[in-house]
Amino acid sequence: MKASNPPYPSRPLRWAASKTAPSNAVQASSRNTTQVLVIISLFFGLFFLLLVTVWIHIDFVHLGYRVAQLKQQERKLKFENRDLKLQKEYLLSHPRLQKLAIKKFHLAPLTPDQVFVTDEKGQF
Repeated sequence: MKASNPPYPSRPLRWAASKTAPSNAVQASSRNTTQVLVIISLFFGLFFLLLVTVWIHIDFVHLGYRVAQLKQQERKLKFENRDLKLQKEYLLSHPRLQKLAIKKFHLAPLTPDQVFVTDEKGQF
């Protein structure tokens, strides 16, 4: 008669077969660790690139605002310069200086006997 269940298992016991298993498990574990490290590195690399891209975009927007502000300041200074030139021309105008000389400094136009004519050497 044949026994349906042999007294020993048909498969080798785990502890007996584990002589080769740890090296395969260590290799698989190190492979998984390497893959996880690569994925984490790629994630941080992409995060860094995204961060740099956003930073550059924000800096670009700030520079655009600064350029607009400087252009507005330039226009304002040009108008102010134009107004100052007009004011200078008004203050140095001949009719205004004549009136100022007569009213404020009590000067009168020259009479012919007050005019002295000199030659090129500066002699009378």
